[in-house]
Amino acid sequence: MNSYDVIVLGGGAAGLMCAAEAALRGRKVLILEQGHRPGPKILVSGGGRCNFTNIYVKPANYYSSNPGFVNEALSGFKPKNFINLVKERRISYHEKKEGQLFCDKSAKEIIDLLVKRAETSGVKLLLNQKVQQIVHKNGSFTVKTETETYQANKLVVATGGLSWPQLGATDLGFQIANQFGLKIIEPAPALAGLLFPTQEMIRFKDLAGIHLRVSVSCGSWNMEEDIMITHKGLSGPVILNASLVWKPKQEIIINWVPELTVESTYRQLKKDKAAGGRGEFRIWFSERIPRRLAERIAWNAEARGSWAELSDERLLALATDIHAYRFVPADTFGYRMAEVMKGGVDTREFSPTTMECLKVPGLFFIGEILDVTGQLGGFNFQWAWSSGFACGQAL
Repeated sequence: MNSYDVIVLGGGAAGLMCAAEAALRGRKVLILEQGHRPGPKILVSGGGRCNFTNIYVKPANYYSSNPGFVNEALSGFKPKNFINLVKERRISYHEKKEGQLFCDKSAKEIIDLLVKRAETSGVKLLLNQKVQQIVHKNGSFTVKTETETYQANKLVVATGGLSWPQLGATDLGFQIANQFGLKIIEPAPALAGLLFPTQEMIRFKDLAGIHLRVSVSCGSWNMEEDIMITHKGLSGPVILNASLVWKPKQEIIINWVPELTVESTYRQLKKDKAAGGRGEFRIWFSERIPRRLAERIAWNAEARGSWAELSDERLLALATDIHAYRFVPADTFGYRMAEVMKGGVDTREFSPTTMECLKVPGLFFIGEILDVTGQLGGFNFQWAWSSGFACGQAL
C-alpha cells in the first residue's frame, strides 16, 4: 500500500494550492487528479488568460447559505498574497476593470506556477486517476483507484463542482459527502446566461450580439453592468451575476436606461410629443439604445409611429417599459456554459479556519465543492486560493 500523510482528490486550483502548502510544512502529499492534465478549468478561464483574482475581494462578493464562513479564509490569504506568487514567477498581468487581474499571455502560466510550486515542495501528482472507493477506518482513509490503493490519515476533497462537464467535472465530491452523511445545499449552474421563454425568444429574434449597460433586478438584488443578447437568451456580466441569486420561475427586471427614472423619461416623452414626436429625447434614446433593440422593447405596434400620436397614458406605459422590462427566464444555460456551480456541501459541516469536517476528523473539503460561490471577476479563484491555503496550513 502507498502511504502518505495527505491525499488530495483533485488537481485544480484549490487542490494544487492546498497540496503545496501542506508539503511546504513537511507533509508527504499525494494529489490524485482524474483528468489527463491538472487545472483544466484554469486553462479555459478568462478567455484563456485566467482572471486569477480581484484586488477588491471582500466577503460581500460571495453567496452562501452560511455567509460568514468565508471571512477567516479570505483574511488569511488575500489577493496580494497570490499576486506575490505571480510576481515571483515573473508572470506579466494587467487589470482589466474593477480590480480584475488577468495574465498578459496565457492561463497556462498560472497552471505552471501551481504545479511547479507543488512539485518542488515534494508533492506527488498523479493524473488519470479514477477514484473507485474510499474507506475510512481507525482514523485512516484508504483510496482505491482503478490501478492502485493509497492510504493517508488526512483526505482533502478538492474535486470541484458540476460546471464544465466537458472538461471532466463529476459528482465525486457529492458522492463522498453523501458517504459521510454531510448535508448538501442543492447545487445549480451559476455565472450562467438565462434562457428566453418562447415569447421573448420571438421578440428578440435576430438581435444576437447587441450589448449595452443596463440595470438588472432579481428580487431585492440589483446590479448595473453590461448585458448581451444571444441567440437563445441573455448573457453578459450583469446576467451572469444575476444567475447567482435567480431561482426558477422568478422574474427578472431590466432597466434599459438606469441613469434616468420613469418620471424623468415620461416628462421627456411628453416634451417630444409636444414637439411632434421628433424631439431631443427620441434622438438621444435612439443613440443610447440600439435602434433595433429599442423597437422590440418600447416601440410596440402602437408606438412605432410619431410619439405625438400617443396618449399620455401610453407614454407613461412606454416610460415604464423602458425602466422596468419584465420577464421570467425559462432556465439558465446549464452546467455546460456555467462558469461555476452554486450550492454545494454545507459549510456548517466544516471549520471556517481549517476546512476540516466537524463530524469526521481528518476529512477536509475546499474550493467549489463547498457552498461558496463568488461573483464574476476573479472572486472564485481567490476562494480556491484562500480555502486551499487555510486547509494546507492545518494539515
